[in-house]
Amino acid sequence: MSTFFLFACRLLSTAKKLHLIAEGYLRDGDEEAAYISYMKYFNMLSFIHKKPDYTQYKVTVQDMLGDNAANRRTMDKLEIITDSLSKRYEKLQPSTAVENSNINSEQISLPVAVNSSLSPSEEYARLGVISCEELYKRMQQQSVLVMDCRSSVDYANSHLSYQWAFNVPEEIITPGMSAGKLQARLSSKDKASWASRSVKESVVLMDWNSANVQSAGTSPIATLLDILKNWDPDVSYRAPIQILDGGYEYFIVLYPSYSTNPCIIKPKINNNDIDTIDDIEYPSIKDITMKEDILNDLDAKENKRPSINRANKPTNFRIQQNQIREQQSAHIKEIIRDQTALLQRAEENDRLLENASKKWRRLHSEGAAQSSEGQESLYNLLQLENESQDNQFENIRIRDMVIKYKDEVAQADDETTRHIESKIAERQMLDERHERDRLERERLLAFAREMKPQYKPPAEPVAPPTITPTEERPPSPIIEIEHTIPDEQTVINTRPVYDRATKPRIESRAAVQTAATRIRDFSPVIGHNVGRGLTGLKNLGNTCYMNSILQCLANTNHLMDFCVSNEYKKYISYQNKTNGQVIEEVAALIKELWNGQYKCVASRDLRYVVGQYQKTFRGVDQQDSHEFLTILMDWLHSDLQTIKVPRRLDNELAWEKAWLQFTKSQESMILHIFYGQIKSTVKCVTCSKESATYECFSNLSMELPQNANLCQLSQCMDMYFSGEKIYGWNCPKCNTKRDAIKKLDISKLPPVLVVHLKRFYADPSNNGAYVKKQNYVQFPLENLDMKPYIARVESRASTPKSYRLYAVSNHYGTMEGGHYTAFCKSTYYDRWFKFDDQVVSPLDSSNVVSSAAYILFYTWLPPLRSLQFN
Repeated sequence: MSTFFLFACRLLSTAKKLHLIAEGYLRDGDEEAAYISYMKYFNMLSFIHKKPDYTQYKVTVQDMLGDNAANRRTMDKLEIITDSLSKRYEKLQPSTAVENSNINSEQISLPVAVNSSLSPSEEYARLGVISCEELYKRMQQQSVLVMDCRSSVDYANSHLSYQWAFNVPEEIITPGMSAGKLQARLSSKDKASWASRSVKESVVLMDWNSANVQSAGTSPIATLLDILKNWDPDVSYRAPIQILDGGYEYFIVLYPSYSTNPCIIKPKINNNDIDTIDDIEYPSIKDITMKEDILNDLDAKENKRPSINRANKPTNFRIQQNQIREQQSAHIKEIIRDQTALLQRAEENDRLLENASKKWRRLHSEGAAQSSEGQESLYNLLQLENESQDNQFENIRIRDMVIKYKDEVAQADDETTRHIESKIAERQMLDERHERDRLERERLLAFAREMKPQYKPPAEPVAPPTITPTEERPPSPIIEIEHTIPDEQTVINTRPVYDRATKPRIESRAAVQTAATRIRDFSPVIGHNVGRGLTGLKNLGNTCYMNSILQCLANTNHLMDFCVSNEYKKYISYQNKTNGQVIEEVAALIKELWNGQYKCVASRDLRYVVGQYQKTFRGVDQQDSHEFLTILMDWLHSDLQTIKVPRRLDNELAWEKAWLQFTKSQESMILHIFYGQIKSTVKCVTCSKESATYECFSNLSMELPQNANLCQLSQCMDMYFSGEKIYGWNCPKCNTKRDAIKKLDISKLPPVLVVHLKRFYADPSNNGAYVKKQNYVQFPLENLDMKPYIARVESRASTPKSYRLYAVSNHYGTMEGGHYTAFCKSTYYDRWFKFDDQVVSPLDSSNVVSSAAYILFYTWLPPLRSLQFN
């Protein structure tokens, strides 16, 4: 019998006792005590149901605690008690505080509505905890005393860089001791900090990851809280003592610069049961959802014309007939409302598309298609065509809603539905015409590309010219802006042939170290009331792919703050391939984007540096923004990889070993923000032997369904993290080749999760030429839940598992000719903006999701509201 099973039996025994105790209190008429015991029982039951092996022991659980019907009856009792207690306390509400003081507030906690007027910090204070963001504010004001309850060894390895934080080692905290005795055990230095607890405005306790008193249990932090609250009679605290929500582990992720070593790994808890569970990710092959099943399900839904039905029929058949009619009426009204909004958008887009198409054809006939005006016209045309395609998807969705409505409603309003269907048909005819126009334009573009003369680019990129201080800032604003600003190489509009194997020339260290002080050529265009973070980037000849990624990174708050505050300078490495040049140029550019003075700037120096180390980015041809992002992340990590992480040779878990091998025990802030880890599990079908490997990532590439025009991001995630059959795997237990199943899970979630939608693929029917998938992928702006895709070891981490979207890199057009933009949510203004090279404009959040989405930037890091600018 496994240790885990014995542990589960103890949980079941405890839950059963709680149920019996609650029943006893209920018979005795003690509703308060019965309520508490029932709540503890259901909390325990919920915990049991969430255990990984619940399905394996489901029968045992039902034998001891009853089936679903029995627990529903218990829940009914709890609801009756709750209602009774609420009514009783409502009657007591008019009474004075004297009467209420007789009720021990800690004896019972009734579910009450949260006062919506409470701020988050006030709500946290009510619960006895403080958020990391609130602690950070108090640290800035020097008004809080922080007691770190971790061990003295952990404190020495990493602690807060804050004057009023000190260590109360867990090894000296003993239950039952007084505050005086605890003070006597502190070091002389810490006794002075301890004495300030009576004069500081607030006191906060912190360990590795406790979230509240309940989660702390009988841990040292809970014991210390008890000592300060009940056994410290000589001190009167100015405010209730609080526990840091998420602990030190969470705080250093949010504010790494306030830690002496932000890359410290939380020490492993010696628990053989947990180690055994981590070794076996999937006890049964039946627990693994197969990729082929997901694909078959998607194909079946596509053939059935899936719809987003917002008015599903209720399952309660006792609803009155008039309520059903009201619901059906609301459904058809919603369809009409959606179609009216679509027609308004589509008609406006048709007008703009027609004008843009005429302009581009005129420029093409005049031989000016490759001019800056021609390129601007083309980019505008590509975006309008993408909007037209999104309208087409919306038209199909409305059509499917009408079909569903007619199927569900036996006596549908024929006149209404006929009118809607006629409008749908009209839109389809217009969409077909737009498609013919697009194909004709593609033909003309392809012909123009074939007529370009071939040339060989220079062996080395041309360095940007030296700008004197008087030339760095133009004396007066420039009103007219050219969409594409050519540099030294943009005069040659031909396709270069690059040798990617050629090693780049490495600058001397002396030259590199002057990068931070030399004058750069940003060619700024001064603007009026531009706003911080709203500066555009000039197109230096098909560099929109670079501009899109740089704007997304500039709106990554913690990276931006790291650069603008010059914190990055403490960690630059000059011993790597790029000699710290990339981070210097990225940081300098981000500072320009956030100084709030310029309408647009040029990234000439950064482009020169990246072209120096990667020939792909030197010329004037369009490149893949995902490739640029991946290489840039690797360079930035290498430029900052100076944070040494001491290895803990004893009891290292497999994922920890793999992580330290990847980092070579030296980490960076880029790794800290963007990098995660994937666990690849291979399980033998014959003997169930598991083998696991680990790989780090800075972004996840999601495959798109082949036959689904409309899909959800969650479906792409399901496909990526589903099981796949592999054949001929060398099973170490069977000692022969076996069939096996391979499954991916996330063993370490990054604070910033970058998701790449794989829109380009080699089409075998077109001689392997790359083709773009135009799937409309619906993705959430808030609450991207990653819990279904994490490994067991990550499920126990205290960091959040839900993400919010803050940036999107978009691609319009085809592989041969296209355009990139970025949609970014500014923390400074708390709204979305569109970054189209040097043009920055407000964006409604309803327009963020589109079929042009290519790379999604999600984060669980809280927004930085108090940004500091030099």
